[in-house]
Amino acid sequence: MFKKIIEAIGSLFSSLFGGGKKKPSSGGKPKPSLPDTELPQDGSEIRPDTIVVVADEMEKIVIQPGEVDADFDEDLFEEEKPANEGPGPVVVTPDPDPEPVPQPEPQPKGRYLWCLDNGHGKQTPGKRSPLFDDGATRLFEYEFNRDIVARMVKQLDEKGVSYFITVPEVDIDDFLEGRVNRANAKKSNLPKIFVSIHSNAAPARSSESWAPDTISGIETWHFHGSKTGQKIASIFQKHLINETGWVNRHLKSRPQGQFYVLRRTRMPSVLTENGFYNNKAQAADLMKPEVRQKIANAHVKAILEIEANGLESA
Repeated sequence: MFKKIIEAIGSLFSSLFGGGKKKPSSGGKPKPSLPDTELPQDGSEIRPDTIVVVADEMEKIVIQPGEVDADFDEDLFEEEKPANEGPGPVVVTPDPDPEPVPQPEPQPKGRYLWCLDNGHGKQTPGKRSPLFDDGATRLFEYEFNRDIVARMVKQLDEKGVSYFITVPEVDIDDFLEGRVNRANAKKSNLPKIFVSIHSNAAPARSSESWAPDTISGIETWHFHGSKTGQKIASIFQKHLINETGWVNRHLKSRPQGQFYVLRRTRMPSVLTENGFYNNKAQAADLMKPEVRQKIANAHVKAILEIEANGLESA
């Protein structure tokens, strides 16, 4: 009886605090009870009772050269590994025509390839502010996300930084799996880093009700337990707060049911939540070109800092 009580207590603690970013054991890690695409996918979908870990972006994260860090849930990809089959029949084919001499590929620019995820699309339900007082104007998150990325790439082109936009299309739905698959499949001689750019939403009575004015600011999410992800997130959060002067909501991660774009991208990844589109005052700011430029500048400054210094520390 005493042993069963101990096991029950252990199971309770595991369910509350387990599920971090760890290499899978030989028995594998239990899958989420909901399909990946039905779990919360950004800060706006987090329920108030969700366990969230908050970290200070000023915390020093040291990553030693060659240190292995899990930047995604590897067990999620186990089913994609081909079965160990025996050799197939030997097929003899004629010699192909001589192939043309391959031309040298252009060398990639910079230290990393930045996969810029502008999230959501015109067809994504919700993800928009209530109507403003004129009864006609509202902020659409898909438009905001794309505008920030467009402002970023102008500067990245000037600086010679390599990037890849996951969803250049506009008239599209959430395209959750598609944009992650595109980032994973993108061929690159440079290591890749995934940055998903969003605006947040706070709990409100309805989609046409403004949230309390007290809920505002910026937060950056990373894969729970990843030192690399936390370090990248800390650099983005630092620059976003410095540029905007908005409320600092710090770094966040979820021990369980992590965001799809953080769990499924096979690379270090972060998700920035830039203000609240259903906070009336902040939504008005998010529609101003000068504010959007500050947010874009902050993302670029973070990218340039990482390009200059890398992520490993001696």
